[in-house]
Parts: sequence; C-alpha cells; structure tokens
Amino acid sequence: FSGPRRRRMLAMRVGTRVCAVARSWVLPIRRGYCQPREHIKVTFHLPKGDKAIVDAKVGQTLMEVARDNNIDIEAACDGTCACSTCHLYIHKTYFDKLPEPCEDELDMLDLALDVQDTSRLGCQIKLTKELDGIEAGLPTDTLNQYEWK
Repeated sequence: FSGPRRRRMLAMRVGTRVCAVARSWVLPIRRGYCQPREHIKVTFHLPKGDKAIVDAKVGQTLMEVARDNNIDIEAACDGTCACSTCHLYIHKTYFDKLPEPCEDELDMLDLALDVQDTSRLGCQIKLTKELDGIEAGLPTDTLNQYEWK
C-alpha cells in the first residue's frame, strides 16, 4: 500500500491517526491537532459608514482578520506593535472584555491620530470566544511613521 491508505494503516498500528487538516502527517490523537478551530463574527465599521461582517478564527488578531478579509487597514509593521496604523475603535461592550493594553501599545497609541477612550491597536487584540460579535471602527486617517523621511 502507498499514500493515504498506508498512512492510515501505520496510524492504526502506532495509536495515531491521519489528520484531515494536515493530510501528509500522522499525528498523535491525544494532542487534538485535528480539532476544528472555532469561528466568531467580527463587524468592522468602515470610515464611510459601511459595515463589513466577517468570520474570524479564535486566536487571530483583529489586524489579521481585517487584512485577510480585504478591510482597508494599513498595518505597516505586520503586527509587531511598532506603529499605529492598525488603530481601531472598539465598541464599549467589547472594550471592557479586553485585557489591559501593554506599555508598548499605549506608547504607539500616543502616536495615533484621533485617539478615543476605546482606541486599541488591532495587532494586540487576540480573538476569544467571549469576543464573538465584536465591533471595531476604523479611523478616517492613520499616521505611518515608517514613511517618514
């Protein structure tokens, strides 16, 4: 036997199984690698008044969700908390559920334009099941320190 059938037979022999997600790997059953990731809804309020409701995986950041769904967010530093171009306004209901921002995030928010009480950086907000339905607004302008000359 070869291919998938051989992997299944080997898996039965050593107490593992072939993961449907990672088809070429034989992974131990107890690790739970094959568990499907949970999805939640995220609503982005765009600057011109439109809304975008998208699916997101638990564990992603808001910045990643926005970029994966073609939401117009710059995210110049690719999520390293080194700029403020993923600045978002979080709805008050969900803002209270978020952990406190770290010192680096607060420093970057000092550089952002039009900061409000519920401002956060999208790269620093990891999605959890408790944040299902989170609403985030995009500011009309961002300031990209990477482009300064």
